[in-house]
Amino acid sequence: MKKKMRCYLTLLLSLGLLAACSTHSQNNTNQSSSSTTVSSSVKKSTSSSETSTSSTVSSESEEVSSTEVTLAPINTGAILKADYSTMAGMWQNASGETLTFNDAGLATEGVTADFLDIDQNGILLLDVQTGSKTNVTLYIVPANTSFASDYLSGRSDNSELSKDRIISSADISSGDIANKAYYHVSE
Repeated sequence: MKKKMRCYLTLLLSLGLLAACSTHSQNNTNQSSSSTTVSSSVKKSTSSSETSTSSTVSSESEEVSSTEVTLAPINTGAILKADYSTMAGMWQNASGETLTFNDAGLATEGVTADFLDIDQNGILLLDVQTGSKTNVTLYIVPANTSFASDYLSGRSDNSELSKDRIISSADISSGDIANKAYYHVSE
């Protein structure tokens, strides 16, 4: 009877240890894969710096693409609380026109922000006053959010959905939102 009891206890302890080791092994696997991700991004940085020593033209294009990748996505919740840090920097459209934001808000000369709101789709509406057009709304559209066709008189959004963008109400009637949208280009 004692031998049976010892066997059952040994078996029970062994199963408990196996279960614990299995969970520990899965955690280590998850940590290992995240370490691999970090390592591969470090390797990418290293290879891009090696590329820049080989070719000046190549290093310039590498810098532009790495700048676009490292910009943080906009945080609409923080912006509604007057923290524009995720929007800080220069926003530019295909025509080269720019808007500038700092941590406190819109910093473009000659443009004054009046009122900020958010619609049911998560698009921020920033009403601004300008010298030539007294009331313009800047629609701040987060990445992966479609600019509602309601704003576009039934047309579809042809801007880059994968990027944060700003669309001016003054440009909506042009029908060329893709080229009129401002994209975050620098901090």
